[in-house]
Amino acid sequence: MNVVQLRRASSTDLRHLTGFLTDNSLPTVGVQDCLENFFIGVDENGSWVGVAGYELYGHTALLRSVAVDSGSRSLGYGHTLVEAVIGDAKSHGVGTVYLCTETAERYFSRLGFDSIARDQIEPAVKNSPEFTECCRAARWMRKTL
Repeated sequence: MNVVQLRRASSTDLRHLTGFLTDNSLPTVGVQDCLENFFIGVDENGSWVGVAGYELYGHTALLRSVAVDSGSRSLGYGHTLVEAVIGDAKSHGVGTVYLCTETAERYFSRLGFDSIARDQIEPAVKNSPEFTECCRAARWMRKTL
């Protein structure tokens, strides 16, 4: 696995972060509301190689916006980012993490997420912008911590 430095996103990163997500065909709705829960991965040159974040709903979290630059994929950066996000969420008392995906179900299965039906999602997550606006046709997954 290649080394990536992680840092927490700040308000000065919002524009670059939303552009990064757009470039990777991911939704940006609600990002500004949970910016403090985003991590940015940078390589040894300081270039952004990936991002990941989560929305906090009490003891439940919604993993969102996991993206790795196309030239940096398959180097372990995504896994590092997901583990950082999950670890941070766990430190805030989260016991269950949900996500929605249209293209990465196999990837997240390898990270311990199980496919679930939309009706199995906790009510708080069902009020999220991801659930109501973005992921209507996506597969939902869950991991118990």
